[in-house]
This record gives sequence, C-alpha cells and structure tokens, in this order.
Amino acid sequence: MAEENKYQSGFGNHFSSEAVAGVLPEGRNSPQKVSHGLYAEQLSGTAFTAPRHENLRSWLYRIRPSVTHGTFQRVDEGEFRSGPLKDSVPSPNQLRWDPLALPDHPVNFIQGVKTLLVTGSPQSLSGLAIHLY
Repeated sequence: MAEENKYQSGFGNHFSSEAVAGVLPEGRNSPQKVSHGLYAEQLSGTAFTAPRHENLRSWLYRIRPSVTHGTFQRVDEGEFRSGPLKDSVPSPNQLRWDPLALPDHPVNFIQGVKTLLVTGSPQSLSGLAIHLY
C-alpha cells in the first residue's frame, strides 16, 4: 500500500522537510557545523524594510554553497517569452556594482538620483523602482 500523502496546509505557518532523516538541526536554524558536511544558506522572501515579524525566509542546507556556481550561458529559448524585457535581458549571474562616481559639478537632489531598477509602470499603478542617491 502506498504511503499516505501528508499535506502542509495553512497560511503563515512554518514547515520543514528533509531528504535524509536527522539532517535538519534541532532548536536552531544556522549552526556553525551542519551535519553531513552541508552548507546552511538563508533565502529571504521579504523586503529588508519589512518589520521583523513579517519576514519570510527559508533555510536551505546545500551540498555546495550557491556562490560556487559557474557562469550561466544563454541558450536558445525558442518561442518561450515572459514579461516585456524590451530594453535588456537580465543576467542570472551574480552581479555587483562599484560605488557610483561623484558628480564633477554641484547637483540638486533630483539630479543626484540614479535609477538602478524598474519594473511595471506608473500608468498601470503597479511595479516599483529602486533609486540610489
């Protein structure tokens, strides 16, 4: 007889699962040494500005740290599409920015704002923009 399915239902609840019994640490979420030589990583699903009690996150225990992956290569996507992506194609690779250069002449607040990311549009009343000053 097949094992009965066990469903994890509910909103805002906390669940855990493990592929190998005894791998998850008991009573702590980020031990210095994880069993079986795994690496602990936290994946946050909440903006850093959210109140602590609203933070959503997942602890992942991985064979290798995610930062050790190589560079992803583009493949022919055929007819698969999503989003507008009209101006550029986002990179799945790890990215970082050097500090922004200081302006060589005086600027006011608006002139000093640098837009880093936009999604959606003001016309649709959805989306967001990330700016740096």
